[in-house]
Amino acid sequence: MMAVPSRGSAGAVPSQCTVLIARVARVVRQQFEQVLARLGLHQRHVVALSYLRGYGPTAQQQLDDRLRIDPSSLVCLLNELEESELVIRHRDRSDRRRAIVELSPRGERALCDVDKALQVVEEEMLAGLDPDERDVLHSLLARLNSVGPEWALAANEV
Repeated sequence: MMAVPSRGSAGAVPSQCTVLIARVARVVRQQFEQVLARLGLHQRHVVALSYLRGYGPTAQQQLDDRLRIDPSSLVCLLNELEESELVIRHRDRSDRRRAIVELSPRGERALCDVDKALQVVEEEMLAGLDPDERDVLHSLLARLNSVGPEWALAANEV
């Protein structure tokens, strides 16, 4: 699918929303990854930590189902998070075979740091919009997310 330039303007701005969304998403993702790198995190870390913040202690098997991560990849991810003291894993008292994963106090602080850093990124990205326009943009994106297909992110995912 080719982008159709609008009215012969210099720089040929594409008219499809998909292309515009992809361009904005690329810039946001780059800035997001830079912020996370400064904090010593990766996006996959933030997704798991955010899930735990939103849903509380979770069985490891349920976590790989909810995050749609292969069990062996989840083990590697949780090992990284546990080594950084961002999560705590312990055995379920009612079923010793089952591991429970929970956000540690350090993990909560890391997410607060991520939230603050992302607020700065958002302010930079939306600097050209007034408060009403920001509200409209947020409303439209939330609506797309809530009515979108299965690939739309859950509210707590990054």
